[in-house]
Amino acid sequence: MVKKTLGFFLGLAIGSSGVFVYDQMQDRSHPSGFPVLERAGYTMSYDTRAKIPFWTHEHLTKNSLEVHVQRDGMDFKEDAEIYPSHRSQLSDYYQSGFDRGHHAPAANHRLSEEELKQTFLLTNISPQDAQFNRGLWAKLEKTIRILAKETEWVDVTTGPLFLAHDEADGKRVVTYQVIGKNDVAVPTHFFKVISTPERSWAYVIPNGPTKGSLNDYITPISEIEKLAGIRLTNL
Repeated sequence: MVKKTLGFFLGLAIGSSGVFVYDQMQDRSHPSGFPVLERAGYTMSYDTRAKIPFWTHEHLTKNSLEVHVQRDGMDFKEDAEIYPSHRSQLSDYYQSGFDRGHHAPAANHRLSEEELKQTFLLTNISPQDAQFNRGLWAKLEKTIRILAKETEWVDVTTGPLFLAHDEADGKRVVTYQVIGKNDVAVPTHFFKVISTPERSWAYVIPNGPTKGSLNDYITPISEIEKLAGIRLTNL
């Protein structure tokens, strides 16, 4: 069952890929990066090269979605837990033309002020096209919250993708924009993998103006595993 195994396989994927988790190892004689961070309400891995989340994982229930605090007055903040040269900064997003898009949405984590504040750390943020962030992506986030209130639990894994496209000369290339002095990467797409006690499914949506319904963007989980380099199931 994905609920019980997802965290293990996310960790396994990082360890087996040769990426080192820092601040969890005492021996500083070897390279380190891509930390796994336990937050109030969610777990995440941070991509120290792209300066955005590598993945975030949430376990949502009707009780966890209770609203005890409001978002008003919450400010985005740089994450002091991250090695300085690996951090994104508020100035990177200033006048960039992109929204500061949550991976673990603020609306999912209003049980306490501390839990809500931790969703506003820049380690939980990626540059997102405004129409994407406020349109189909917001609709998907709301749909997940409704689902979590109607079923026993919902597990959600969210992450960025940098997908190839075909050039006129026939070459397949990956190109993406960066913003700010820290070269924060702008993903070409984002994914969400959703699991309930009954089933699991996933979406990949382009980071730009989108048309159609959520059903148009359903993608096999196995395809996301290949594209993201993250093991998401035990299949």
